[in-house]
Amino acid sequence: MKTQTTENEGLTFLAEAENAWNRVAPLRDKRERNKNYTYGNQWCDFTTDQSGNTMTEYAAIKSKGKEPLSNNLIRQLVKSVIGRFRQTIADESDSYGLHELDSRALEEFLISGCCFQRIDAGAAVSNVSPAMMFFNEMTDPLGRDCNMIGQLHDMTIDDIITRLATGNRRKAMDICREYGAQPSYRNSAIASSAGFYGCDKDYKLRIIEIWSQESREYYECHDRATGKWFAVSRNEEKSLGAGIDRRWALRKTWRCRWLSPQGAILSQYDSPYPGKTHPFAFKLYPLIDGEVHSLVEDVIDQQKYVNRLITLVDHIMGASAKGVLLFPDNLMPDGFTWDDLRYAWAQPDAVIPYHPRANSNDRPQQVSANSTNIGAYEMLNLQMKLFEQISGVSGVLQGQSVSASTGLQLYESQIRNATIALSDILESFNSFRRHRDTKLKAALAAEG
Repeated sequence: MKTQTTENEGLTFLAEAENAWNRVAPLRDKRERNKNYTYGNQWCDFTTDQSGNTMTEYAAIKSKGKEPLSNNLIRQLVKSVIGRFRQTIADESDSYGLHELDSRALEEFLISGCCFQRIDAGAAVSNVSPAMMFFNEMTDPLGRDCNMIGQLHDMTIDDIITRLATGNRRKAMDICREYGAQPSYRNSAIASSAGFYGCDKDYKLRIIEIWSQESREYYECHDRATGKWFAVSRNEEKSLGAGIDRRWALRKTWRCRWLSPQGAILSQYDSPYPGKTHPFAFKLYPLIDGEVHSLVEDVIDQQKYVNRLITLVDHIMGASAKGVLLFPDNLMPDGFTWDDLRYAWAQPDAVIPYHPRANSNDRPQQVSANSTNIGAYEMLNLQMKLFEQISGVSGVLQGQSVSASTGLQLYESQIRNATIALSDILESFNSFRRHRDTKLKAALAAEG
């Protein structure tokens, strides 16, 4: 039965979790933009036209009669870094399918600057989308100042009951009543405006998992007779007999709560994991003053400029008058029409009739003008080089062919020098893997 006290407690934790969710909204927005650029949607930014109308850059370019083109350099950049990472872990054991999970986590890390994995009971490792995570404001690159973290879940009612009812039919019925009696947030105004509550799948329900660090009173005890040290709770301290020395202290404990979107606490328990911590391993990069900046974010400006240049060159080449036939209309052969003449003249497929001046020796002629030599190609090459310099992923790391005169030692030296630029981000990701492995080993040891 849900009491007023537990209901108020649930609403308090739900409000705290929503505040954390809103606080990391800029990170989610930036991740979505970076993801669009990585996978080809590179005209997604919004702009304002001369009339003050807001539209995407794609729509703005189309409205001017141009075709928005893109040359996706970012995707190749990400694939090159992941390929280099795959080579470094090729000799490592892959008993739990971690190579694939870590490769996808690295892809996320390059795109958004953050990655999350969770280690559940049975040492089951899974990647978690940052779009479903929330946490308190942190400034420590190692995440030691994390005191609240949580995950949004979209689950079927069967999965919710299986996970939270723990074989208790009464508890399962309470969960059904909670989701059946309350209005659903799916397909509603709040679902479309606030992703914290909404679930975009009709057959699933939103449930919020919140882990918070709490302080508990306890007593550190020493049995003078046996020399053993042990700890007891505040209530257990009253039953201790004589000969037991004790000292009051505080202990930090992670506690998990599962809440419905209405604030009902469906389940709560202290951490069952080794070390009494939460099940998440995560890394935010570089976390300077709490800010996250990814590798993809660094090269978006160059990618946009490359796209604009190739679109500009394509438009100029299409609009330039090259190979146009000037044909006097009084010289048209008998039985020919302008369409006949256009098809007869194979190149360049354009005929412009005109009236020649009197007594002039007019004859058909071609007019060809080169309007593309405006420095666009030089600027495009410059931007391609800047893209490599800013990202640190040179052509050598991308596996591009080198000159036949390049010796093996020089080539290996170029690879080492190119890898230096990526050593920080790769080592940061490896520190995340080491932290994950520590949790995984502890979970395996607890399983016996």
